[in-house]
Amino acid sequence: MAISANRSQLIWSPVVGWVLLTCGGSFALAQSETSSPAAQILLEQTPAVDVPDTPVSGAGPGIGTGEVGIAVGAFTLYPMLEVQAGYDSNVYATSAPTVGSPYTLIKPVVEMKSDWLNHSLRVMAGGGFGFYSNASTQNYWNGYVQADGRLDIKEDFYATGLVGVRRQTEALGTPNAALASAPTVVDSIPIELGLYQRFNRFFYDARVSATRLRYNDNGIVPLGALPDASRDRMEYEQRVRIGYEIIDGIDVWVTPGLNQRIYDQFVNAYGQQRDSNGWFFNFGATVKLTETTRLEGYIGYASLTYLADGSTTPALTFSLTGSWNGYAPLTIRPAFIRTINESAYSNYSNYVSTTLGVDFTYDIHDAWQMVGGTGFNIAQYTPVPGSGVGPRTDYYWRASLGLLYSLRPQVQIGPLYEHTTGTSTDTANGGPSYTREVISLRVVAKR
Repeated sequence: MAISANRSQLIWSPVVGWVLLTCGGSFALAQSETSSPAAQILLEQTPAVDVPDTPVSGAGPGIGTGEVGIAVGAFTLYPMLEVQAGYDSNVYATSAPTVGSPYTLIKPVVEMKSDWLNHSLRVMAGGGFGFYSNASTQNYWNGYVQADGRLDIKEDFYATGLVGVRRQTEALGTPNAALASAPTVVDSIPIELGLYQRFNRFFYDARVSATRLRYNDNGIVPLGALPDASRDRMEYEQRVRIGYEIIDGIDVWVTPGLNQRIYDQFVNAYGQQRDSNGWFFNFGATVKLTETTRLEGYIGYASLTYLADGSTTPALTFSLTGSWNGYAPLTIRPAFIRTINESAYSNYSNYVSTTLGVDFTYDIHDAWQMVGGTGFNIAQYTPVPGSGVGPRTDYYWRASLGLLYSLRPQVQIGPLYEHTTGTSTDTANGGPSYTREVISLRVVAKR
């Protein structure tokens, strides 16, 4: 429940980072079709420090475009540091009374990539350290270490793997984050194995994944919210993408898949059994026009069935992600995502998250750059059968606008303004009702 997670955590993508934060991008549950291994390990309770969807080694919008990287033998090292300081008008994301606080956020990130002719290995590590002078209970630290790579078997045939260790903090003012006296932390270990092969223009990409999730409340849990031990679980997913390259740079594909959730407590603190199985089927396309213009999207159908009572949650799902740079100074990154996520509340088994967002970077002139965007999230909660509650829908809107000035090609500084509003059809029982303004100054350095 750290406040900072509701701010810009992907420094080159303030709103898209929040889209991942709100949509619940657990790769073992949300049927993610993103091609980035880093994005696939974002968990449904979004961290206050994210594994970057854009690697640190990429120039990326909002980062100086000068030459970066330090040669270390057969590897290249890419360190980055962001320091952010400002004021949050509503630290606890409440309607009244509100508490404002100055804050400081320090985010070191380092990435090491191999320079081998065959095979590849990448190791990433990062952290986030947040401090709030008027709300010390919301201070936090998060971190991650991730390794992913590719083992070339022969031409157009290779195996992939990913493993990570993460500490993440749930963010107040986002879906599924119940108000508590101190932030809830989730520790996780994601593992993924894959196999890719291409036959002329046909290809397949098969993957299996497992994620261990363990929660720590660190405070008093509100009535109706599941305690940490009742949320600990394993998540599994098996999927295969089967596709065809129509022309160079354009692929079409289908992705069927299965997923499972197995809770540590067969019967939780509220007498519920929440183990479930799911399946999904997506039809999509990948378009890569240039090195800076790549879009990927799908439309599909997902279903989640709870083993104890046989109740089912169906949902039409979709996704559109990537970047467009058809006009040289402007880069636009859409993030349209619909998924089914686990609920942290005893009266709701899950929620369907629909997020529509767009993020942009605009090179104004020479050293000046504008960044910003907007995003809208709808979280539709599914009542537990027999709970006596009706459906609940939470709404979140966020917009941001900032400037960055390059002191040097690898160092930028500038202000950022962010506005967030949360409303609900059931504010009487814990639904969000707040408005929040955040003003900050960021310094970003990348070597």
